[in-house]
Amino acid sequence: MNNEIYIAKGKLAELQDTLNNIEIRADSLLIQIRELLNPANDFFEFDTDLILELVKLFRELQLQAREIQEKIRKIKLSYNL
Repeated sequence: MNNEIYIAKGKLAELQDTLNNIEIRADSLLIQIRELLNPANDFFEFDTDLILELVKLFRELQLQAREIQEKIRKIKLSYNL
């Protein structure tokens, strides 16, 4: 194997690790959001400001994950990995 493939494999491993970390953070946020949106709570008890901030953070993670997935796909296609 040439150096280029080694570099691509290293980058691929790095991207997959980053994606796994993002997925773990997103799962945690989703649990928090669900708990805050518990339908058993009274309408006046919802902390909508916190919910909105968590949803925004969740969306940022989602966009990052999609971007990383696309990079992973391109590396795999380019180097036949």
